[in-house]
Amino acid sequence: MYARSTILPLATLAALGLGGCGGARTGQAAHEPAPARSSDVVTLEELGRVTTSSTLFEALHTLRPAWFRRNPTTLRPEAEGDVVVYLDQSRLGGPETLLTIQVNAATAIRHYSASEAEARFGPGHLHGAIQIITAR
Repeated sequence: MYARSTILPLATLAALGLGGCGGARTGQAAHEPAPARSSDVVTLEELGRVTTSSTLFEALHTLRPAWFRRNPTTLRPEAEGDVVVYLDQSRLGGPETLLTIQVNAATAIRHYSASEAEARFGPGHLHGAIQIITAR
């Protein structure tokens, strides 16, 4: 009898205590967390922070070095190619073509995984694609 009489008040007390822990907002503005940066997109704002880079090749190696890492998928990795670069919808070539594009030419840059690149641009993107989006 004693155990039953102490369990009920403790359960009631716990329920009341947890009820006060709700996430109700007050009249003041709640601080929202800043959105995390996307690992697949480089924005104009991010490009503006890379003041020491003059070409997109340098800027992207600073901001997103993982975009250039290759994971061999065959027995002959030298025959696999590289990430493919696009200027808007036009195929430019490999990552070395980024040496010819100035940082201020892009408004955004998007990285596509191999499967995303093949769905968007067609076959031949074993290491994905980088699309430079301009203001045209």
